[in-house]
Amino acid sequence: MHKRGALPSFLSAEENRLDNALLLGGEWLGATHPILKCLRLGVAIHHGALPGAFRKEVERLLQEGVLKVIISSPTLAQGLNLSATTVVIHSLFRNRELIKASEFKNVVGRAGRAYVDVEGLVIYPAFNNHQQRLRDWEKLISDSTSREMTSGLVRLLITLLQRMQRIIGDSLPQLVDYVMNNAGAWEFSVLASEKHEDEARERRDWDRYIATLDTAILSLIGENDVLDEEIPGVLDDILRSSLWERSLAHRSDEIKAVLTTALISRSQNIWARSTAMGRRGYFLAGIGLKTGHALDAVAVETNQFLVSANAAISSEEYEDAIENISAIAERVFVIPPFVPVAIPTNWQAILRCWLLGQPIFGVAENQENEVLQFVEGALVYRLAWAMEAIRVRGVANGDTVGIFGFPLENHELGMAVSSVETGTLNRSASILIQAGFTSRRAAIKAVTESAATFSNALELRQWMSSDAVADLSAHASWPTIETKRMWDSFVQGFSPQESKVWKKHNYWAHVKWRTGFELPSEAPLRFYEIDGQPFILSPEGLYIGKLCAPLNPSRQGLVRASVMDEPGKVSITYFGPDDLWVL
Repeated sequence: MHKRGALPSFLSAEENRLDNALLLGGEWLGATHPILKCLRLGVAIHHGALPGAFRKEVERLLQEGVLKVIISSPTLAQGLNLSATTVVIHSLFRNRELIKASEFKNVVGRAGRAYVDVEGLVIYPAFNNHQQRLRDWEKLISDSTSREMTSGLVRLLITLLQRMQRIIGDSLPQLVDYVMNNAGAWEFSVLASEKHEDEARERRDWDRYIATLDTAILSLIGENDVLDEEIPGVLDDILRSSLWERSLAHRSDEIKAVLTTALISRSQNIWARSTAMGRRGYFLAGIGLKTGHALDAVAVETNQFLVSANAAISSEEYEDAIENISAIAERVFVIPPFVPVAIPTNWQAILRCWLLGQPIFGVAENQENEVLQFVEGALVYRLAWAMEAIRVRGVANGDTVGIFGFPLENHELGMAVSSVETGTLNRSASILIQAGFTSRRAAIKAVTESAATFSNALELRQWMSSDAVADLSAHASWPTIETKRMWDSFVQGFSPQESKVWKKHNYWAHVKWRTGFELPSEAPLRFYEIDGQPFILSPEGLYIGKLCAPLNPSRQGLVRASVMDEPGKVSITYFGPDDLWVL
């Protein structure tokens, strides 16, 4: 539309306000990507598969009002405290099902900016099927007025039980018996009338819901040494006066019995199929029973791969590191919830490119969106989570590695995860990116050119305050011409100045008392500035003298002052940064 002259630019701010977003987007997408062309017109494109660094920069521009138009998935409306004058809803359906009223309420609630708009406008264009669309709209409007707070645990169990009910029938007593006496109730069952694509989606959802339920149960009692027969009583004690209990109070006795039985049944199912040590590992790793069992099965291999990957990164044997991280990915990418939404055929090449710090769009092969989704969703999120789950589970179980049986926890285990998260095997560059300098390319260049070898936050601070980095930072093109401004901003905001640290300061100062108003020793005083002049007031606010010192009217801390024994002096205790005086 813009090319045809039908749409003007919406950007009213200075174009240089977009520099960081364009730079980060270019690193990932290429400088000519349509998303960046839209950005230059003042239109933000936002969805979960976009690179995290770029997405956060766009969110900052939205918050600051630089960008005025947003085209987004519901992620933006749900995840950010963002509002707009007008919200246009494209569709009320996802996967051919009407969206939930809670999500609808969240989205429409973004219309109307606080302190700016008297009211917000929500638009739902309907070009066909008008009556049905209107009914769907009115249904969501009606449902969205409900303010009932419901336990997430209750909603989760209801979702699982509804599918079980579709299998065995509508009888609630029969459902209670099915859940209580059938261990297979917690396995996914196929419905005869279900289409293949619906079955695949339902199976994914079932696995996700079961994993979430298991995580919830383990978070309640996972670390406690509880016997199987003690589970009902322990759950009852833990959930007493909780939202779970209040939610059950609004339901019939039959529904209450089904939900309570289901929670106890799943808990006992977990206990029957795990050990106390295993459950502790699952709980700490944030995974459910099925995922835990799958990681148990490959633990010997994955523990060794994790140790070897970290050792290779430490010794800068990057090809070995890539090989071991790829081996971990091959094993965990088939284990829910670490299974990627989609896996490109050249995913190993993408992983290698990512870990070597190379531009991702170079291996996109006309599948930029799929590659971006794989990097952000599968590598940065799922693979990093899986590697951390391997570590946590292994340490909790006391796993050993190698023929000599050294404990897993005795090995360096953190570098490989941060390399996957940041997209570089260079340890120093990874730390720099994690510290907030979000240009991956410039971070690698900065540590390479300065021969940096820092491996922790303290060494990073020392490196940044070194003369070598100060000399390099003085150049207009360092780390790169495009990232110079970003670097200067990072350096300025990275480490709080000493003057910003609050602490107790003790001072004394000369004072010129107003004739006839000198107060006794230790009498409390107040300071006040008039036209830049520091005056002394009594506790009642009466002007009694002038302070003979350069008091800072913009100080941030708290002053406690009193009269000293020595004539013409006051004692000052200041709680705050080193900013009481004008220097």
